[in-house]
Amino acid sequence: MTGFDYAVLAIVGVSVLLSIMRGFVREVLALISWVVAFIVARLYALELVPLLPEAIPNEELKMLAAFLIVFLTTLLLCSLLAIALSHIFKKVGLGWIDRGLGAVFGVLRGVLVVCILVLLAGFTGLPRDPMWRNAMFAAPLEAVVLAQLSWLPADIAKHVKYD
Repeated sequence: MTGFDYAVLAIVGVSVLLSIMRGFVREVLALISWVVAFIVARLYALELVPLLPEAIPNEELKMLAAFLIVFLTTLLLCSLLAIALSHIFKKVGLGWIDRGLGAVFGVLRGVLVVCILVLLAGFTGLPRDPMWRNAMFAAPLEAVVLAQLSWLPADIAKHVKYD
């Protein structure tokens, strides 16, 4: 095993530990919270712009400030709801299921993060490094990333190289 393999194991391991500590319910609701916060901010930031102080010099900054205020407020409220629902799950006696499913979620998230990093590395010379070439996890991760390249625009995907 090389440093690459240890880095992969560390990323996935940290993700699993965080998910076990937080639990599946909180992890999934946290993910949903980010999406909801983005959607709410996109829909309602314009409503807040007229209420912002005139001290903000231009419309772009006002729009950015309004978007951030709505986004962060929504994210905070959704996060509080996620914490409350997680506590209810534990009170009902389903904490062990919550943590077990959290571990599965953590593995999936960790692998996703690693795949994104492997994709980004494909734009560099890093895959030609002996540490990468001799790594146990390099070839399977490269195969996963290459199988997903069709999701990227062709002009970007053509620059991903692992040879």
